Amino acid sequence: MAVQPTLTFPGVYVQEVPSGVRTIVGVSTSICCFVGRTRSGPLLHPRRIQTFTDFLRIFGDDPSVGDLSRYVRLFFLNGGTDCYVTRIASGAVASSVTLHNEAKAPTLRLTAKDAGVLGDSLRAAVTYDTQFPERTFNLELFRSVIDSRGQRAKSDRELFSNLSMDPTSASYAASVLTQKSKLVDASDLGVAVSNGYSLAGIPIGFDSTTANAADFRAQVGAALGGASANKAFRVSVDGNPFVTVTISDDFTDTTAFPGGTQAVLTPLYEAAIAGRINNALALAGITGVTVDVFLGAGPSGIAPRDQSAVLRIQSKANGDVLVQSAGTNDAAAPLGLGTENGGVEVGARAAARPAPTGVTYQAYDLPRFPQAAEFLNLPQAGATSITSVTLDAFDTTGALVAKTVGPFSLADTPAPPAGTPMWDSAARPTGVAAKLSRWRDAVNAFQALDPAAFRWRAELWGSRIAFVPTAGGDDDMPPFATAASDLAASSTVNVRYYRLGAGGAGAFQSLGIAGGDGNPPTAADYDAAYDRIDHDVDIFNLLVLPPERSPGALAPDKLYAAASVFCQRRRAFLIMDPPDTWTAVQTATSLVNALRVGLVKDYSAVYFPRLTIPEGALDATVGAAGAVAGLYARIDGTRGVWKAPAGTEASFRGVSGVDVTLTDAENGQLNPLGINALRVFPEGIVSWGARTNDGADIFASEYKYIPVRRTALFIEESLYRGLKWVVFEPNDEALWAQIRLNVGAFMNNLFRQGAFQGTTPRQAFFVKVDAETTTQNDRNLGIVNVWVGFAPLKPAEFVVLYIQQIAGQIET
Repeated sequence: MAVQPTLTFPGVYVQEVPSGVRTIVGVSTSICCFVGRTRSGPLLHPRRIQTFTDFLRIFGDDPSVGDLSRYVRLFFLNGGTDCYVTRIASGAVASSVTLHNEAKAPTLRLTAKDAGVLGDSLRAAVTYDTQFPERTFNLELFRSVIDSRGQRAKSDRELFSNLSMDPTSASYAASVLTQKSKLVDASDLGVAVSNGYSLAGIPIGFDSTTANAADFRAQVGAALGGASANKAFRVSVDGNPFVTVTISDDFTDTTAFPGGTQAVLTPLYEAAIAGRINNALALAGITGVTVDVFLGAGPSGIAPRDQSAVLRIQSKANGDVLVQSAGTNDAAAPLGLGTENGGVEVGARAAARPAPTGVTYQAYDLPRFPQAAEFLNLPQAGATSITSVTLDAFDTTGALVAKTVGPFSLADTPAPPAGTPMWDSAARPTGVAAKLSRWRDAVNAFQALDPAAFRWRAELWGSRIAFVPTAGGDDDMPPFATAASDLAASSTVNVRYYRLGAGGAGAFQSLGIAGGDGNPPTAADYDAAYDRIDHDVDIFNLLVLPPERSPGALAPDKLYAAASVFCQRRRAFLIMDPPDTWTAVQTATSLVNALRVGLVKDYSAVYFPRLTIPEGALDATVGAAGAVAGLYARIDGTRGVWKAPAGTEASFRGVSGVDVTLTDAENGQLNPLGINALRVFPEGIVSWGARTNDGADIFASEYKYIPVRRTALFIEESLYRGLKWVVFEPNDEALWAQIRLNVGAFMNNLFRQGAFQGTTPRQAFFVKVDAETTTQNDRNLGIVNVWVGFAPLKPAEFVVLYIQQIAGQIET
């Protein structure tokens, strides 16, 4: 009865009235669960598989440890469309490796997603070729395999860009890899955090010989704006929004910045700039966030001035500092502040990044600069001594040799573009980035002449030049050398790829843990798989246990009892293979009773003999359970779960024969014992039995036949799910009427599909829920009893033909 709406104003009120119809939908009947051993794939994690290609991608196709891949293939060949696969093993080990940072401290551990020896084929490469080369990094992951040509190739490649070691970042490496990579999990080993900073890419040159450091004040004042329009930049500190910082003072003003030595003026400038930044942060409502500012010593010998200073803005907390150009009156570009202007922005967690693979050289000595405030002593004043680099290459015999690329000129002809960051011989020092880019271009031009011999590609990553190997072994490290010894001293020489498992080389990775496939699964491993399926799989209808082929493996018949109990709990059906000892009809008939010990017999069925399947030039013998599961699915789809999955239409696909050919007489020995025969007929190889393990004639079970049991399971599961809305409803006649309506509609629909015996619904089924089934005491206890009965179809197992001659009749 509908609740009357609140009536307040004269007019028409519209109220929707529930119809009481809650359609019950029939559940699936042929989702199969496979539990067994493979060499790859996630352990104890049921994966839903809807094509055999999906299975191969996740679990591979290696029958050396078990028949799981064969069974799944036969399932799909014979009509299966949906299954879950759970990989199990005892004591399997996942491959791993610990990556180190540039200071050679452990920082990031990579562990193969899937346990097993196959994890040892995983490789990783690290680059800093990102938008912020001193904050983030890229990670390439792949599996190293031998392709059809016998060459090393990359498989299952993944690329993760702009990763961070900051746990608060959306691109935090440990989280991104663990959640999104299909190859590895990652864990952060907690390298100490430092103060992030933004370092100007253009030093401020001054003449130290000028009396009272007047030139220092003049040059610093001009660089910071002075009376010019260059007085603003935008800054973000500790992850907060960007704010605009306006430098309103005239930094050449002798009143605010009086005479004295450079040592006197430097702290005044530092305090003034820091004050402008901190005030801008406070005015923007960003409280508790402040910076320090330093004018550190820059490169010397920049003609016509002999000294320089470099501006550094540093967080007082363990955060980052980012600088952008202002829209107008910009001071960031002239100072080279911010990555976009050629500056160097070192993140608070930059030191926690794993070291890049290959060879890299950094123009700034980043580890030393924040403490000692000094640059590397690179050649200055237009020097051209950085003229060559030595890396390894292949000679004409295929042997590795040291190959020197150069000499090539890094002189300033043509002159670097205006605004090119870092220093050079001009009055406003610029040009190191241009020198590095020319170095890069020269190396790449040399590589293009003979890429097969010279296996290196040069890239520019901010203030770094990188030499990325294009060929060679995973652990190759070149005899890196340059014409200037200080370059080699500031270089990172690493392997081509990091290697999961044992055997990785170099100082930037710890020897990893080798993967292990483990031992054959025990009964406890199967029990653990059932528990995991119970939690992770919403519904399945069939269970198959492909046999393990390793020495010491449990025979499937030792596992069937527990599996059948699991099936009973989940309203599923167990399809069994016979033990390997069933090599003839006599052994099958004599050993079948031993097989049934401990079984929930009416929730399982066994099929004999085994099938042979073509594999290359030879045939392999496998149990029939996987193919039978596919057959169940095919018959369910074409005829319905109430049709016995047997008969001439139940022919097997993808098989070449059986290992024991049965005669009618031998079939007659098997069938009364509830053993389902697989027969070779002119129609093909067919399933010629439809009995459960409770189907022996002497048992006289009402669930003698597979379609009867599976039809009951289908009805039970459908009504179990379709009547959940009843819980907590008022337990009275109105509820009972709705139950009768909805369950009756569901059962009548099955009747119309031919699922039951009888010519009328009354003969085929009944639904009873009323005061007779649910007493007042039941109602007091919160119970409603629904009785559903059906008349199942039984298969026509025996067709008897009565043949009679018609004798000539005498007409009278």
